[in-house]
Amino acid sequence: MRSSAIRFVHDSLVAFLALVAFAFFPVQARAADCAAGTLVTVVAHLDDDLLFVDPAITERLDAGWCITTVHLIGGANGADFAYVLTRERASRLAYARMAGVPNEWIESNVTLAGKQVHQMVLKAKPQVRLLEFRLPGGGVRGGREPLGLLWEQHATLSTYPMNADGTVRVKYDRDSLSAALKVVLAQATQIYTLNPDTVPFIEHPDHIFAARITRHVAQTLGKSVPIVYHVTYPTGGWPGNLPSAEVQRKRDIVASYFSIDGSEWSHVFGEFQWNGNWISRRYAFEDRTDHRVPDFQAYPMQLFNAAASRCLTSAGPGRAPTLAACANSPAQQWRWDPLTVYPGNPRNAALVSVATSQCIAERDGYLVSETCDQWDQAQRWTPWDFGIVYTPMRHCLGENDGKLTMRGCTALTTRFRWATTQRTQENDLRLATAMVGDIAGAGEPSAVYVQRRHDGPGFNVYAASLAKASPPALWYADAVPFDPLATAPSCAGDKLCFDSVRFLLGDFSGDGKADLMIVAARQGGTAFWLLRSTGDHFEAPRLWLQTSQAFRPELAQQYVAADLTGTGRASVLIAQKRADRGLDLWVATAQGAGAVVGSAPALWAQADTLNQNVNLLVRRDKAGARESLVAVDSADGRLALTLIATEGTRLGVGERHLLPATFVPGFVKVTIGAVHDEDRNTLILLTPHLDETSEDAMIDVATVDLSSAAYAPVEAATLHGLSWSDVFPAFVRDKQGAALVLYRRTDATLGDFYFTGGAPALSRYPAGNGLALGAAQDLGTLPGLFSETVRIDRLAQ
Repeated sequence: MRSSAIRFVHDSLVAFLALVAFAFFPVQARAADCAAGTLVTVVAHLDDDLLFVDPAITERLDAGWCITTVHLIGGANGADFAYVLTRERASRLAYARMAGVPNEWIESNVTLAGKQVHQMVLKAKPQVRLLEFRLPGGGVRGGREPLGLLWEQHATLSTYPMNADGTVRVKYDRDSLSAALKVVLAQATQIYTLNPDTVPFIEHPDHIFAARITRHVAQTLGKSVPIVYHVTYPTGGWPGNLPSAEVQRKRDIVASYFSIDGSEWSHVFGEFQWNGNWISRRYAFEDRTDHRVPDFQAYPMQLFNAAASRCLTSAGPGRAPTLAACANSPAQQWRWDPLTVYPGNPRNAALVSVATSQCIAERDGYLVSETCDQWDQAQRWTPWDFGIVYTPMRHCLGENDGKLTMRGCTALTTRFRWATTQRTQENDLRLATAMVGDIAGAGEPSAVYVQRRHDGPGFNVYAASLAKASPPALWYADAVPFDPLATAPSCAGDKLCFDSVRFLLGDFSGDGKADLMIVAARQGGTAFWLLRSTGDHFEAPRLWLQTSQAFRPELAQQYVAADLTGTGRASVLIAQKRADRGLDLWVATAQGAGAVVGSAPALWAQADTLNQNVNLLVRRDKAGARESLVAVDSADGRLALTLIATEGTRLGVGERHLLPATFVPGFVKVTIGAVHDEDRNTLILLTPHLDETSEDAMIDVATVDLSSAAYAPVEAATLHGLSWSDVFPAFVRDKQGAALVLYRRTDATLGDFYFTGGAPALSRYPAGNGLALGAAQDLGTLPGLFSETVRIDRLAQ
C-alpha cells in the first residue's frame, strides 16, 4: 500500500482526456514535477482526507509525488456559501502545514469535461493541488442526500458558486459528474477514496456515495491502477494503528484545519471525541481499477459489545439472537444488507445472519429470526455511526447483565455501543494507564498516571493515593504549545509529547523514591529522560541516556524498569525486535552516584523463542534480591508463560508453559504481585466472565504461583458490576496490607458523537492469602476523562 509502480496510459481516450485536462490547468500547476507519481484522493468533505486517509497523503508528498485531492462536497449539509469558503480556507492551511511551506495559494476555475471546478494550487509546492466540486451535502443521520439522489435517482444537482462573488453555479447529473471525475482520475498512479462497502448511517452517506462514484468511474479508465478504500467513522473505536511520529504530525495538520473550521482545535489532542479518535488510526483495503465489482459489496462482520465482551449470536431460525462468548463461528457472522429506500431514509438496512441467511425482525417487543422480506417494516434497521444500532421499532440494542436487551434510546452508556470487530480500543492490550510506585519514599505506593493536555500535544503527570480517597496531586506539567499557523512540528527538538513517548516508573537514583523515566525518539536513536522524585514532585527532565541509531522506539516492543543488578537502583530493559524472530533483551544500567546517567545498552539475552508481541512483567522471588522477569505471550492459540531469570550480567530464558485454553490470548489482563508473602511472584489474571447464569458477574480473577512448577491457574475471585474492558489491575502491599487495585473507567451517559466517556477512578480490594478479596473500597473519582489517561505501552499485542 505504501508503494506503486508508475504505469503508462495505454488507452487513447484516457490519454486524450488527460491532455485536455492539462490544457486547462494554469502554468503554475503544469510546472510541478510528477515523475515520481501522482496520487489522486477523492473524498466527500474537506476534512475527510485529513482525518481518514492521511498520513498516506503525507507519505506520498514526502516521497516527491504530486498529490491531487478532490472534495466533492462544499461545506456540509445545509451550509451557506460562507461556510464553504471557510472550510476551503481551513483545508489550504492544513495542506500548507503538511507540505511545510507558507500558506499561499493560486486559485482559479478550471474546466473538466465541460464543467467548471474550483482549483487551488500551493504556490511554494505546486505538486499540491485541491479540486473543489462544491456539490451540496447530505445529512449525517438521515434526511435529504443529494449525492445519493444524483447517483441512484438520476437527479440533477446545482453546486455552490464557483466564484467568491457568488456567481457561476454548475449543474451535474450522473453522467457529467462521472465525466469530470474521470478526467482527474486518468492522471492517477494511485487512487485513494473512502469506503463504498458499507451502508448509511454507519458511515456518512456522503462518504459512501463519494467512494462508490469513485470506484465506478475508476473502473472505466481502461487501465490497472491501485485503488485504496478507507474506513471512516467506525475506526474511532478501533485500536490505534499508526506510528507515533505519524500520529504527532497528523494531530498538527488536523488541529491547524480545525483552528479555522470551528475555530477550536483542543479536541484534536484528545482521544474521547470524534476528530481526536480518528487521528491515530488509518484502516484501509486495496483493489485495482481493472477489477470490476458492483458499487456495493456486502462483507460479513461481527457485532461486538465491549461492555460485555460478547458477540451477537444467531440462535437459529425462528429464535431470538443472543449474546455469547466470541468464537468466530458462522453464527456470529452478520451482514447489513441495503434495502430499496429513498436515499436518506434512516430505516435502510436488514440485519442478516450469515449462518441462516435469515433477517432479524422486531415483533411485539421481541427479536426473532425469519425469512427476509425487504418490504417488511419489522425488518428495517438503522445502523448508526458511533456504534449505536436502532431496531425496527426505534429501540436501541444493548447489553444488560451480560444479556441482549433493547430499550429507549436516551441516556445511553457504552453498554449500547457496538463494534464490527471484537478487536477494539477497549480490549487493546498494548495500552496502559496508571503506574504504581513509592514516589514519596514513605513506604506507601501511589498511582501515577499521565493525562493528555488539550492546549497542545503535551501532558500532565498526577499521583493519587492508594490508601485513602483524596484528590490527586499534580507532580509534573509538560506544556507543549500548539501554533496553528506554524509549518514546523509542534514536537520538534527535545519536546516531549503524549503520543510519541513511553513512560517508566522506578527507583533509578537508589534513594528509596520511585522516579519517572520518559522514553522518546531523538537524533535517530532513543533518549531516556529522567525526572527524579523530590518526594512531592518530579524534577524537570534530564538526559539519562542517548542511544545510537541501533536503538529506535519503533523497534522496541517494551521498556521495563527493574532492579536487575541487585543494587537498589532500577535499570532499563529494552525488548527489541530481532530481524528474524523473537527479541533481543538489552539492559542499560545506572552509572555513578545518584544515577544521573545510564550506561550504553548491553545485550543480556537473545530471546528468539519469545513472540515479538510479548508482555514482560517484573518478578522477585526473594525480598531484597535482584529482580527477574516473566514473559506472557501465546502459543498454539493458548496463553503462555516463560520465566526469565537474572544471572549476573545475563538473562536466562526458560521454557514456555501453556495455560488452559479457557485463558484466551487477547482477553486476559495480567499483573503481578506479592500475593502469598513478600515475594512478588504471583501472576494475577483478569478475564471476562462469560457464564450467563450469574447476572452481574463481569470479571473472573485467577492466580498463578510462579514458584510452583505446576504453573496451574487457581480461581480466586469474581468481580461484580464492572466491565472487563474498563479496568486495569495492579497489586500492592503497603502499611494497610495487600490489595488488588483497579484503575477503572466509571460508566457514564454518552453524547451522540462519543465512543466512550466517563472519569477515571480507583478501587481497592483488600486481599487475604491466596487473593481472597474483601469488599471494594472506593478511592474516589479522578478529574478528567479516563480515555485521556490511556497510553500505548507496547508495540504489539
